[in-house]
Amino acid sequence: MTALNDTECLGVGLTNRALYYGGPQNADSLWERSIKHTLKVWRFLDGKPGHEKQTQGLLQGLEGLVEVEARDLHWPADAKALKKDWQLHAAAPDLIIGAGHHLHRPMLKTRWHLGGRCVVLMKPSLPTFLFDLALVPEHDRLWFQRNVESTLGMLSPSQTSAVDPARGVVLLGGVSKHFHWSDALVAEQVVRIVSQTQDISWQIIDSRRTPESYRRQLKLPTNAKYVHWRDTQPSWLTHQLSRSSATWVTPDSASMVYEALSFSGRVGIIDLRPKRRRNKLAAGVRRLHELGYVGFSSQGPLSRQGLSTVALAEHRRCARLILQRWFSDLLNPACLECEQQPK
Repeated sequence: MTALNDTECLGVGLTNRALYYGGPQNADSLWERSIKHTLKVWRFLDGKPGHEKQTQGLLQGLEGLVEVEARDLHWPADAKALKKDWQLHAAAPDLIIGAGHHLHRPMLKTRWHLGGRCVVLMKPSLPTFLFDLALVPEHDRLWFQRNVESTLGMLSPSQTSAVDPARGVVLLGGVSKHFHWSDALVAEQVVRIVSQTQDISWQIIDSRRTPESYRRQLKLPTNAKYVHWRDTQPSWLTHQLSRSSATWVTPDSASMVYEALSFSGRVGIIDLRPKRRRNKLAAGVRRLHELGYVGFSSQGPLSRQGLSTVALAEHRRCARLILQRWFSDLLNPACLECEQQPK
């Protein structure tokens, strides 16, 4: 990580204290705001679906509580337009959000030039004190810091829809640095899951990391169909998850696990052997199991494991936290008791 100093913090030439408060402007007056009815949110995007779904989730949570005016900034494609805003001192955003290492500097520079509160999702590669708030999964073990809020996994947008008891999905990851992938072990579990639930029509979808050898080895029963990720549209998976009564996921992708939990179907974890004894993803899965959010393939069909069918809603909790901390004047007190339906 590049070392930062007081006079060259992120290339904007200011002290750490000044950067923390958003620039050389008077720190006491920087956050003074008149009564407003709309929250202006600038969402930085790096083109990675896993990162963008997290900020989409937070934005959805905010939209369920207050009126939001959102602007998406694709980095680096929108770099020229953004720098022009900096130079012209464009109207300041109230909130700057983003997930992903490459977005940290443009987010902080935007706060320096224009103001606004800067909220980063996931554990940042820069020191956390530079941000107003960091929403960090608890498995990253970044605790006991005033501007860090631990979350139960990664944020994800939720969708409420009626599930179909006759539909199920299996999401396959692949080779990763966290787990040993075994074609034979995964194939055996998938076949067992599908065979035990003949009343469910299964969609088995692979990913970029799934070895080609796995597909050749897998021999599926007639109630399952294998789907290659290249043959799907961007909205295909969301539609499948929204209707699925049961979803099985390999634990090597945290984003897949928590996306599945953002819907109303039961979620199970396909067993993979961790590469290290201290494995943060494995610890996160165990935590979810303790809370009754996920089951394991060794424990039989999901319908028999007593799992929660309530979608995980960390995005709404974090949205409430942000609004109560800085924008309480926008909140209708009734919204804290009964949120609007997600948009």
